[in-house]
Amino acid sequence: MSSSYSSSLTLFFFFASTFLYTSSNSFNITNILNQNNEFSTFNNLLSQTGLASTINSRQTITVLALSNDAMTMFSSQSTEDNKKSLGLHIVLDYYDIKKLRSIKSVILTTLFQASGQAKGLQGFVNATVMNNGDIMFGSAVRGSGLDSKLIDSVATHPYNISVLHISSYISIMDPEGPKDHGSSSSPLPVQPPGDDDYEYDEPPSPPSSTTKPFVAAATAATAKPPSSAKDNSTTSGVSAISIPSLAFVSVISSFWFFMTVW
Repeated sequence: MSSSYSSSLTLFFFFASTFLYTSSNSFNITNILNQNNEFSTFNNLLSQTGLASTINSRQTITVLALSNDAMTMFSSQSTEDNKKSLGLHIVLDYYDIKKLRSIKSVILTTLFQASGQAKGLQGFVNATVMNNGDIMFGSAVRGSGLDSKLIDSVATHPYNISVLHISSYISIMDPEGPKDHGSSSSPLPVQPPGDDDYEYDEPPSPPSSTTKPFVAAATAATAKPPSSAKDNSTTSGVSAISIPSLAFVSVISSFWFFMTVW
């Protein structure tokens, strides 16, 4: 009796746990996306890369789905690269539109981050509610833009899976952030001037030694002789006394002598 009761109890818990596990994992991403041909390319790539099985094995997941016209980039990539890129669009938590709007801004952990292949913040996605009410997505790498816009909700199974339609794919960015190859906004340090930065006055060229003798003679002949008055005007820096001035001094001296004797 006791053993029969124990067996029945064991079977009860087994079926109960199986039922609960099945209920919590009742979604299938392939079936969800099959309901809308707009996501056929995205859906096929999830199956080709094995990500569909990974999504279905999770209890809580959010898929950022891309429509066919936003999938052109994936056609030129290898299966491995497509798996990395699509992994960045699979968030390891449940987020519907209502939850995103209530949070305003959040950094989301993705399946690409969990794979161990991401570097730095490559495996994280920034989701932000803009001032105009739009919900935008982009890489969480510093300096990255928010270029992908939330369009609508495709499917929700609270709180297990949420499939959100976004406008464009989210790029895997350089872990160091975007490189700015433009000119720097900070001024360059002043450089000391070099020898080439100065201007020099050239010394006058010496007279040519080939000047003909008759040219020098002609120049000397045509030169005006100095004025004699000018030569007599100065002698060693002392002014010369003219003849009328000497006579006047003599008269005054004689008159003074005459008056003294008289």
